[in-house]
Amino acid sequence: MDAVAAFTDTYLPTVNGVSYTVQTWRDRWCARGGRMDVVYPDADGHAPTDGEHPVRSLPFPFYEGFRFGVPSVPRSVEDVDIVHAHTPFALGMAGLRLGRNEDLPVVASYHTPTAEYAAYLTSRDRFEHRIEGLSERYERWFFERVDAVIAPSAATKRHLESVVGVDTPVTVVSNGVDTDRFRPVESSEFRARHDLGD
Repeated sequence: MDAVAAFTDTYLPTVNGVSYTVQTWRDRWCARGGRMDVVYPDADGHAPTDGEHPVRSLPFPFYEGFRFGVPSVPRSVEDVDIVHAHTPFALGMAGLRLGRNEDLPVVASYHTPTAEYAAYLTSRDRFEHRIEGLSERYERWFFERVDAVIAPSAATKRHLESVVGVDTPVTVVSNGVDTDRFRPVESSEFRARHDLGD
């Protein structure tokens, strides 16, 4: 199997959808015999394992607990076949640079419509709309420079194509559900076991 370099602005110990998805995809890829190196912002609370490469990071001023990775490519990550950017920002740019410098295919996942965060940066409608527009233009610029884009749903694919204006091929790949961890249970048995009644 191919060796993949995944670049993400959020990873362990942070718990969110992106960090969970990257970790799950890495676990599954490695279980099938592949190698996936993950480049992410260094943070207290997580000791990297083999194939995890923290880079220097700074606190992000608008989101407590979030760290901004300084764009860099660890030397040990350069021997890969595919680059997968899980962010269009600092570390995604580092991944894009690696792909272009080494003539590697670059795939990018669209996890977060950044324009939706404009309201957190300002309470003024005029500025919010400008920030939204800038966010969408930047996303379009970034995603037009990769070879393929992965969206987690058909609705997200439509958003990328019609709102952001991405022309790069977009493929829907669900983030999936870990069925070993989350599986249906008989509700009456669950209610009885936890004394929940009807």
